[in-house]
Amino acid sequence: MNIKTISGYLAILILSFLLYSTKSTTGIFYISLPILMFIFPVIAGYKVKMKLSIKDLSMGLVVSVVILLPYYFISGGNIYKISGYYVFFQLLSVALPEEFFFRGFLQDSIGKNFKTVLIVSLLFSVAHLPKAIFVNDWVSLLSFFPSIVMGWLYMKTDNILPGTMFHLFANLVHNLSP
Repeated sequence: MNIKTISGYLAILILSFLLYSTKSTTGIFYISLPILMFIFPVIAGYKVKMKLSIKDLSMGLVVSVVILLPYYFISGGNIYKISGYYVFFQLLSVALPEEFFFRGFLQDSIGKNFKTVLIVSLLFSVAHLPKAIFVNDWVSLLSFFPSIVMGWLYMKTDNILPGTMFHLFANLVHNLSP
């Protein structure tokens, strides 16, 4: 890891701790975290790989259905609990910025192998620590496991969109469960 990737990750982690500790996660200040996830790679001069590819999007959809649909049915999910606004919010302020930063910037700048996928998945899980501590959502630390899938999708496609699709569906399925 170089100084840019370390400083970017620390900036995200520190801002997340600050936002959750001050309970700013529901206010206008919350948007600063996804904005930083988009802006930091650009400021660092990094080109994140994001391309609209039917093949890559299909791969993201198939992996999402195979992995997440059984969990949805087993957990007794209720599709009527979500709104279009919630899906839009999850996509633009959670899934896309996190994939842009964690896979498109961190994973891409560290390496292109499964060891890197595991390292970035651990960093992704640790980044959820403020939510665990301040909101008492310790389940969020299990984000390590879906992160492995998102990292693998990025490693296989060199595109953040399949992982973004999986990330969105994983968040929706998790939040649809009782």
